[in-house]
Amino acid sequence: MHKTHIWGFVMCAMTLALPAQAQEGEDGNIAKIIFFRAKPGMEQQLEEGLKKHSAWHKEQGGTWAWYGWTTETGDFTGGYAGGTFDHSWSDFDKPDIAWETDMANVRETILPFVAEGSRWQYYASLPKVSKPLDKPAMLSEIIVFRLHYGKDGDFMHLIGRFHEAIAKTAWSVNYQWFRLLSGGDNPTYVLVLPRQNYASMKGPEKDFRQMLTEAVGQQEAEMLFENLAKVVKSESSQLERNRPDLSYIPMGK
Repeated sequence: MHKTHIWGFVMCAMTLALPAQAQEGEDGNIAKIIFFRAKPGMEQQLEEGLKKHSAWHKEQGGTWAWYGWTTETGDFTGGYAGGTFDHSWSDFDKPDIAWETDMANVRETILPFVAEGSRWQYYASLPKVSKPLDKPAMLSEIIVFRLHYGKDGDFMHLIGRFHEAIAKTAWSVNYQWFRLLSGGDNPTYVLVLPRQNYASMKGPEKDFRQMLTEAVGQQEAEMLFENLAKVVKSESSQLERNRPDLSYIPMGK
């Protein structure tokens, strides 16, 4: 999946109604993700601080899972991120550990080693058009689609048709869609493609275009690609590495 593979991280337009799929976060599909870099030469100290903070979460009996990862390609190469998933908006009013208490420990263990320019963003996962793995992969290919203004509905229709084609052909690819809700350009959608290793970056023997043509026929497949080109303003990609050593996963998660 490159330009022909549908593409794994938008601010809400407060006065406009979002598509129903973009509101699925109210049912527990909201993710909070923080992107940050180490100060020059302080990568080791930052990672040790992240580990200390994770251990502190365990000591406090934290019930939220926080996944850590690092960026291996793209504009954010060398950067870090941490995210918590599967929340409702109201969860962030009353987190598992009080905000003030958590931030006090962050200021002690992490912030001394973090460079300026961190980004905090909220996303909604889109389970109705996703086929995720049941556990994090070691690598994730992240493809970001930035749309022309007002094209949410058209884009959701397209990825819905792609999702139906994948189900029809039992295509052997897992993927998960997200919509950026706050903290970036509007509208932006993100596709996360899990990869077990670099060898799996090659993708399946049957590529996305072949799968789609098999499912809907050549004429409709070409039309869908043409419509995709009309709604997408720009596309970028990067590769992320899962870092279990920088994560906090409570028992039972």
